[in-house]
Amino acid sequence: MRFFPSLLFCILMTANHASAEQEVIFSAGKGLGDALIQRDSISSAEMAGINYAINFAEFPLTTGLWQWWAQGSYSHLRLNYRGERQEQNVFELKPVLRWYPRPRAEGFFGEAGVGAAYLSEKNFGDIELTTHGNFALHFGAGYRLQGGSVASVRYSHFSNAYTNTPNPGFDFASLNWHFNF
Repeated sequence: MRFFPSLLFCILMTANHASAEQEVIFSAGKGLGDALIQRDSISSAEMAGINYAINFAEFPLTTGLWQWWAQGSYSHLRLNYRGERQEQNVFELKPVLRWYPRPRAEGFFGEAGVGAAYLSEKNFGDIELTTHGNFALHFGAGYRLQGGSVASVRYSHFSNAYTNTPNPGFDFASLNWHFNF
């Protein structure tokens, strides 16, 4: 059991600690149908969100630049379901791993994040969630402009990860604009 704390210590000691780069990310997107992970469709849902992220470690390797970010997010979804307006508020907290194929944070990148989410409503459209607390997962790709601003696209999934049954979950896709400071 001592192996994991020792490994974590070694990783943190070899990391180049980032200069506390921060981002505010504005998002707009749509719910998705049942083609990927979720069981039912929320494709008519609209989403708007805001995220705050801080870069807390960097690993310049021969495979490119790897960055760890801590990210907190709020997303608001709305849809008309059977003539009634429904709303869903999603609060997330997760670590995000971002990879640039170059040795510097420039150009194209890919990222993935896994964390926790709280969803305000268990029922949203055809989807009936079993819990308010869920896992949050996202995959994204983007491009960092020379001025430091970033544009990205993201696929997000929320579900209980089979900690409870059923596990319907829901997905949305978003376009994002990152403001760095």
